[in-house]
Amino acid sequence: MQSNVALTPGSYLALHIEAPDTESPLAVEISIVRWHKDNQFGIEFLRYAQGVREQVTDLIEGGEVSVISNQVDEAELTRSPVAV
Repeated sequence: MQSNVALTPGSYLALHIEAPDTESPLAVEISIVRWHKDNQFGIEFLRYAQGVREQVTDLIEGGEVSVISNQVDEAELTRSPVAV
């Protein structure tokens, strides 16, 4: 992924992915930045909204998408187990 914002490895993000042919953005509730170099970074998706995993996988394998990200409060991470 690319961003003009410097992201630190270990930072948690909530992502909303705008995808073609969907009425609302797909939600990745929790992801973590694994690496960052220049304006590129790699993330690992940790918890998805219900029923979203396959759609996100298809989008990533198939082409470009727009992603809106928000940092996640670490307190949110303890509320429920990670489901992937």
